Amino acid sequence: MNNVIYIPVLGMPEIKANDDIVQLVLDCLLKQNETILENDILVITQKIVSKAENRTVDINSITSTIEANELALSLNKDPKLVQLILNESQSIVKLDLKRGIIITENKIGHISANAGIDFSNVKGKTNATLLPENPDKSAKLIHKNLLNKLDVKNIGVIISDTFGRPWRIGQTNISIGSFGIDPFENYINNEDMYGEKLNSTNICIVDELAGGAEILMKKTLNVPIVIVRGLSYKFSSKGSSEILRDKEKDLFR
Repeated sequence: MNNVIYIPVLGMPEIKANDDIVQLVLDCLLKQNETILENDILVITQKIVSKAENRTVDINSITSTIEANELALSLNKDPKLVQLILNESQSIVKLDLKRGIIITENKIGHISANAGIDFSNVKGKTNATLLPENPDKSAKLIHKNLLNKLDVKNIGVIISDTFGRPWRIGQTNISIGSFGIDPFENYINNEDMYGEKLNSTNICIVDELAGGAEILMKKTLNVPIVIVRGLSYKFSSKGSSEILRDKEKDLFR
């Protein structure tokens, strides 16, 4: 078993629309006397991907509808924010009127508070980032750019975001987009240490890697990218959309 290490990419500049994230990463790593090696995995925060893809919005540019105004009054929220949440969602999953919480399923199927809209680490008090329109596609493009700039055959790419959990207090980073790495490590039909066949163990490895990377990232530090090195994994063109459970198989909706 190899050691797995996490390496923070330091000194990343403020990301602007249409910035080349890969080139900026390589420039920062050069200053660290570090590089990206074969089969390394890059965990990249959603925030900088959204900024590079111009997925930012000034809340003051939003015009709220009657539906949003009524819902905002019930939740004691800004009607413009509620409208933006509705714009980015395909359905409302849960409302907590007392605490002003709105849980939605966004357009690509992720279930989270406020459709993933985030005001933290964005310049301007009224500016927010939206989730990438297609995080798996974003990861694939970053993967392609990495291979074009480096003498490697594969690099895993994970786009992470911080999500809450229904039955546990506290948030953790998960993968909302990925490419070049199988999202799962499947133990089904393998034997455990006592020779018993495993029937249901299917580990979501990209979520585990995203969670581990967050220890170095933190929202209060400028570390939006972490390299994971030493992990043995399978290449896959499947993305993190594979993780999303179909509503028909969801026992809690």
